[in-house]
Amino acid sequence: MDLLERLKDSINTIPSLPLHCKLGYLSASDSLVLYPLPGSRVLDEDYAGNQTWQMNYELGIKTTDQEQANAVLWLASQHLDLLTDEDLISDNGSFEFLSLDINGQPSISQQDTQGYTIYQLSFSVIVNTSLDAA
Repeated sequence: MDLLERLKDSINTIPSLPLHCKLGYLSASDSLVLYPLPGSRVLDEDYAGNQTWQMNYELGIKTTDQEQANAVLWLASQHLDLLTDEDLISDNGSFEFLSLDINGQPSISQQDTQGYTIYQLSFSVIVNTSLDAA
């Protein structure tokens, strides 16, 4: 399923984004990263094996500029909240976007001794998957 890649690509369309969003882990320096969270689950399945999934993700930013981190995640939150099925389309037909729910406001997670602060935004995406796409 290419949902994670399509979400990353969508985030990277936000105008004036100071960092390029990548997939994976936050790096040792300034970074904006999208990664899956535990707890994704099947909400429904039909007799043909088509499933409705709730997929949990988090967008994290690590930077020494706390104002920038907060601003970036608020921009991302507003962008994600407005996504429609016309905005988020699978390149390989592996999912059909249904909805996205922001799970709270962007929040500060931690600060290290080098002055880097980590802010996070978690959200859930509801998609349909089909055995035909496998």
